[in-house]
Amino acid sequence: MVSPAHDRDPSHSAREDRQPTLVGPQADVSKSHSALHDFSIVAGGPVYDFFLRIGIFRLGLPNVLRRIVALVALTWLPLLILSLKDGIAFGHRVRIPLLYDFSMYGRFLLSLPLLVLAELVIDPAIRRSVREFVENGLIQADGIQDFRAVLERVQRLRDSAIPELALLVIAFFPVFLFQHEWEGGAVSSWHTTARGLTAAGWWYATFSTPILRFITYRWGYRYVVWSILLWRIGHLKLHLMPTHPDHSGGLDFLSLAQRRFGILFCALGCAFAGRVANTMVFEGATLASYKVLMLGFVVLSVLLGLAPLMLLAPILSKVRWAGILDYGKLANRYTQSFDHKWVHFQEPPSEPLLGSGDIQSLADLGNSYANIREMDIAPITRKLIMQLAAQSGLPLVPVIVLGTPLAELVNAILKMVM
Repeated sequence: MVSPAHDRDPSHSAREDRQPTLVGPQADVSKSHSALHDFSIVAGGPVYDFFLRIGIFRLGLPNVLRRIVALVALTWLPLLILSLKDGIAFGHRVRIPLLYDFSMYGRFLLSLPLLVLAELVIDPAIRRSVREFVENGLIQADGIQDFRAVLERVQRLRDSAIPELALLVIAFFPVFLFQHEWEGGAVSSWHTTARGLTAAGWWYATFSTPILRFITYRWGYRYVVWSILLWRIGHLKLHLMPTHPDHSGGLDFLSLAQRRFGILFCALGCAFAGRVANTMVFEGATLASYKVLMLGFVVLSVLLGLAPLMLLAPILSKVRWAGILDYGKLANRYTQSFDHKWVHFQEPPSEPLLGSGDIQSLADLGNSYANIREMDIAPITRKLIMQLAAQSGLPLVPVIVLGTPLAELVNAILKMVM
């Protein structure tokens, strides 16, 4: 179900086999280069390796469109065929025919494709961020080996069979954990009638939903792996500058990478919005009854989106505090010298004040100290927060429009325009 953008093709593997074995320092350099440039939170794990081995995943460039079509064909298309066979895809035999079910569109035609597309959106940003630590000098030469060791440990965690197999078990054996999928809803639907599960309902409960669940849970595990990587990097010896203009010690590039995870919250929002739309249209629920829940979803999405970056707060706090102390001492020495030279001098200065660089140096020192005082304890920006909120809330906009009376909606639009 997953395939990265950067798998090695068979010819590349053959070339690797023909390459001479490196020893000594050359081997260390080669390992460091491999760990640095081949790091991925997507390309690995027993399920990925299995599908790669049997040829379901295509090597080379990511076949995202093909996989999306295949997954939709395996999850939603059988529901349509079985519902058409039983006459419950549309019409009035059940309260919610399949083609009128908003939650199925949200889950299998929006959320599922977005979760697959997320690989192409997120993984390149993660790779680029890992390289930035070395290319920007945040990891110095004496820390390269420790950095490589962290990357290798995290990749072993990514490839561990136990977590992924546990997720498979949870996803595909829902009898005890997900009983609601086997029970009837408040009204009759394509899924369940008075006689129990329909043929489409059985496929939905035993195959379609477990696939979606597994892909969702696997992304959750990848998110944990990414968080562990940041936490372990935060314990390395990083060369961070408290005066860096990004106000994050030079780690602002991580906020750019973290924005990419917004697509995951957008995918979850699509599934959530579909369920809310169903209850409003078919069960008579009001928009007001869901306002708190929708706001809570957006707020929780933002907090989860920022959580990995907060793991860097301890090291950035230390850098900020050390910068305040160090530059405070420097400021004291400089301002005292400036005062003795230009204000309370015993002998007139040998140079004129006009054109002297002392004033500009004092201003520069003040700007540097101000940068340290304004330094954030995590690489979190307002733009990152707004983007995560927008991406998680975007799927809820149609629900808000659906639940808002037309006259009230028109008045709200006119107020914003006028």
